[in-house]
Amino acid sequence: MNEDDNTIVLTDEDGNELECEYLDTVNYKDKDYAVLFPLDQDEEDGDVIILELAENEDGEEEYLTVEDEGLLDEVFDEYMRVLELEDDEEEEEDEEEEDE
Repeated sequence: MNEDDNTIVLTDEDGNELECEYLDTVNYKDKDYAVLFPLDQDEEDGDVIILELAENEDGEEEYLTVEDEGLLDEVFDEYMRVLELEDDEEEEEDEEEEDE
């Protein structure tokens, strides 16, 4: 992952590459999931990719495909809940700054 621009490149089993923006890490049911936005799609109607973050036997982080559609929906809902909380906190901070 390129830390400067939050972009990672995923490579599938056929060697095809997909450039994605790393949006966030979501902890759900004691596992971490990466939420990625493919950069080859329109921001308005694009989908995100959710991959499980795991550590391999060498101690390196790797991305695992999540096959369970229900789990993907639950992780996405958690991501949206976290985003909403962050937005609410930012609004409260902005209001406090305006009051000063």
